Parts: sequence; structure tokens; C-alpha cells
Amino acid sequence: MTKPPGSSIVRPLALLTAGRVVLNAAHRFIYPFLPAIARGLGISIESAGTLVSARWMAGLATPGVVHVVDRGRYPRRLIVIGLALFVVGAVGTALTGAFAGALLGFATMGLAKSTYDSASQAYLSERVPYARRARVLGVFELAWAGGFLLGAPVAGWLIDRYGWEAPFWFAAAMALVTLVVVVIVLEPETVDGVAAHEPLGLGRSAVGLLAVMGLFTGGAELVFVVLGAWLEDAFGISLLGLGGIAFVLGAMELAGEGGTVLVTDRLGKQRAVVIGLVMSALAFGLLPLFESVVVAGVAVLAIALLGFEFTIVSAIPLASEMAPQGRARYLSLTIVTMGIGRAVAAFAGPRLFVSVGLVGPALGAALANLVALVLLVAVVREHGHHDDRT
Repeated sequence: MTKPPGSSIVRPLALLTAGRVVLNAAHRFIYPFLPAIARGLGISIESAGTLVSARWMAGLATPGVVHVVDRGRYPRRLIVIGLALFVVGAVGTALTGAFAGALLGFATMGLAKSTYDSASQAYLSERVPYARRARVLGVFELAWAGGFLLGAPVAGWLIDRYGWEAPFWFAAAMALVTLVVVVIVLEPETVDGVAAHEPLGLGRSAVGLLAVMGLFTGGAELVFVVLGAWLEDAFGISLLGLGGIAFVLGAMELAGEGGTVLVTDRLGKQRAVVIGLVMSALAFGLLPLFESVVVAGVAVLAIALLGFEFTIVSAIPLASEMAPQGRARYLSLTIVTMGIGRAVAAFAGPRLFVSVGLVGPALGAALANLVALVLLVAVVREHGHHDDRT
């Protein structure tokens, strides 16, 4: 464990979490407002789904970025690159106002976010013992729900007042401020040291966990990408109303992430992932029964989100010790597999929704979580030690 003498995790954790709130807010407001963005660009909901798919597919390039930047030895440098790419992507999306420009902008923002996330996770993991890592990474992951809680209502207000481009301009400005603060405040740190030039040599558990993470994130994306279209079509909810519902769903996600901070280290990371997968599979499977009842439907979806957040935030510390000799590189591979799952789902979800309604994406999500559960139990073995106090 590399941990500089006298170093504190509090300041980098606070700064990196704040930066991730900015990126996640811009990343996540897309879902409830995808129909509004599609109308602004003059495209169909299926084409808008392609934008989201391109954003996730761009994450496939993350290992390449990590490799180029000294094979992940300098996560601070990767963090700065991620923020800079995000500013370029957000400005490009807002400035062009056309499908081609938005496609390139979404892809750039997708690469930016995955680079920032994997570098930040590696930076924090290298400074925290495995036994306490779920608490620290759980706090970092609070930015996922925080981005939804803050980003969706603000985006709804901005779109309603100034048009679909406004949230992208706002996010670009906030990311630029974050970049400046990171350069000034965050101390450089070497991650993976000498081992950076050694092959990862992934074992069965490490490969299995990659597949598990791709499955359950892809399953959730099937539903997330049609969330706005479902609420608009079924209930005629306004832009501001969508922002309010997004706030409720974000609160449930926050509860899932908070649960990770409180219990995952004590339960064991793998056991916590099992619990989250079971909860998500059940909730997604029940969702079609309530698709025409707004309160019940949103409540069941909230439970699914609670399970999903508990799953993913518990899976990240589990992944952080699968290849400690190349932590940044392995974490970038988790970004890739999750990106593949979500890219496929972002492409398929709107098409399933148009063809058969919410039942298609919801049952697909339930099945993906069940397959991930079987694979996790059969293949993955936890590598860290819970009695680690170093």
C-alpha cells in the first residue's frame, strides 16, 4: 500500500467528489430530458438513444488513455485530462446544435467521464486500506446520486427557460472551474509504481467480475434510457415535473450509496453485491405491473435504483483489489465493460420501448441482473483482506 507519510484522504476525497458531482450532473440529466434534447436537435428518440450509446462506447478508449499517460502511474494527470476533455465535449454539443456535433460531443464527454472516474478511484484506492475502502469509495460514489439530485432539477429549469443547450454550457463552465482547482490543489501521486510496466495477468475472478459489472449496468441502462419517454408518454409529465421525479429517484440512489458507506465493509464486498443484484432483479421484474400507475411505478423504479446503486458502489471496492499490481489499468477495464453493457442497452432500450413498451426494457434488466448474480456466485472470489489495518 502506497501512502505518503502524513497524507490525508479528506482533502483529495472532497475535491474529487465535488468534481465528479459536476460531471455526473451533466451525464445524468440526459435521461429524463432525452425527449427534449431530441426535439431540440430535430431527431427521433431512437436517434437520441444513439447519442447515449456513443457516449458509453467512447469509454472503450479509456484503457488506451491510461496506457498513454504512463500506464496509469499518474492519476492526477489523468484527472486533469478527463476534465479538459469534458469541457471540450460539452461546449461542442451546445455550440453545434446538430446531430453530428452532438454525437461527437457526447462521445468526448463519455471518454472524459470514464477517464476521470477510473483515475480518481485509483488515486483514492492507493491511499486507503482494503478493509476501509468501501467507505471512502462509497463517499466518492455519492456524487452519482448527487449529480442526479442537483443536475436534473437545474437542467429542467435551464431547458425550460433557455433551451436544451443551456445545461451543457453551464456544465462546461463548472468543469473548467474544477479543472483549475484540481491543478492548484491536488498533489501529484504515483500509482502502480514499478508494476505499471508488468502485464495484468487477470485471473478467473477478475475476468468474471468484469462480465458481472457489464451485465448489471447494461441491464439498468435499458430502463434508464427510456425513463423520460415513459413518464412523458404514460403520464404527460412536464419538464419541471420530470426534474421533480428525478430528485426523488436521486434521493433513493443516495440512500443506496449511503448504505454502502455504512455496511459494505462489514458485510464483505462480494456479499453486498449479491444483495444488491437480488433487489434490482426483483424490482425491475415487477416494474411492468405498475407502468401505468405513476406513483407505484416511480416507487418500484426507486427501489430498483436503490438496489443498483448499492450493487455498483459495492462492486467498485471489490474491483479495486482484483489486480493491485495494475489498479488504474484494471479499473479502466471495468469502465470499458460497463460502457459496453450500457452502450448496447442505450441502443436497444429505446427500440424495445417503441416496439413493446416498458415491459421489454424492464424484463431485460431483470434478466441481466439474474445472469450477473449467477456469474458472481459461481466465478468471482474476493481478493482483499477485511482485517487489513495497514
